Amino acid sequence: MELKGTAELPLHWGKAPEWLYERMVKLSGQVIKIIADDYGREEVLKRLSDPYWFQAFGSVLGFDWHSSGLTTVTMAAVKEALAKVDVGIKVAGGKGASKTTPNELLRISDELSVDGERLVRYSRLAAKVDGVAVQDGYTIYQHWVVVSEDGIWAVVQQGMNAESGYARRYHIMGDMKKDMLNDPHSGIAALDPGRSVLNLATSESEGNRKATLEMLNMPRGIESWIYGAPAIRLEKYFDKRLIKVISSVTPLTYEELLLTPGLGAQGVRALALTAAVIYGESPSWKDPAVYSFAHGGKDGIPYPVNREAYDRTIEFLREVIEGLDVDVNNKKEMLRRLASNSWLKAAGLSLK
Repeated sequence: MELKGTAELPLHWGKAPEWLYERMVKLSGQVIKIIADDYGREEVLKRLSDPYWFQAFGSVLGFDWHSSGLTTVTMAAVKEALAKVDVGIKVAGGKGASKTTPNELLRISDELSVDGERLVRYSRLAAKVDGVAVQDGYTIYQHWVVVSEDGIWAVVQQGMNAESGYARRYHIMGDMKKDMLNDPHSGIAALDPGRSVLNLATSESEGNRKATLEMLNMPRGIESWIYGAPAIRLEKYFDKRLIKVISSVTPLTYEELLLTPGLGAQGVRALALTAAVIYGESPSWKDPAVYSFAHGGKDGIPYPVNREAYDRTIEFLREVIEGLDVDVNNKKEMLRRLASNSWLKAAGLSLK
């Protein structure tokens, strides 16, 4: 992954104005339909999984370049648009929607004829990877799952650090065979990449993960290690509740460990550090976020949204979509006009 620069992504309060959100729904649906028709459904998911493209997409839709809300409103608009536009792609989840997401995924899987139970498992694993396996100080508060009828999926989720007032956005893309423990992210947008982060979802932590499983499944029992080695003082990592949870699990895989009810970030961290002490297998402390950024419009930065230009964009893309069955040369010319903004000049409009 290439380092390309940094910028701030602060937590902002408020909501998108209705007039803007309605346009975002229309325009996002049109853009996604064109991409799906021209490049295929998988390309849509690839682009939503690319933090740079996603940020640019949110900016084109007119949202704040300097706000964590870009994630929330862009994904909400895409979800609503894809509920109306039939391209074989649907979205589940949302902000604070952890309890409703599994049922949404099962319903969507029936519509798209894909494995719903497996989708739910990947959804839960994605949340656990970014909330438990990657311990960077950010609490996940929104979780979106994009699913195609080809069995390809993407997760876009965001975490907040209330103390610093900043957010991180995590992107993961996969199929029904995705490895979620060895560097699963296609990208992470953050303010402070490169700091010390406990990262158990990377190949560098494979030894520590194996040691943790061995420790949990050994006949001697985890408590004998914790309380039988006072010189190491392992007990400082554990409390009584945690010991009770850990003593009841014998996971066969690390994924099972992450999905254990009642075992959160504190427990997984304690187990990783204990395994490192006993077996000498250190986990990775490398932050998986290597770049950060953001883009805009709603708050007038870098300039106010031009409603007339926005409506003309929607109308132009509608014409492109309706003309997708024209010959290839004419379609390419229409898309060239879009890329060059020549249609704006022809209409006497300005992006500013």
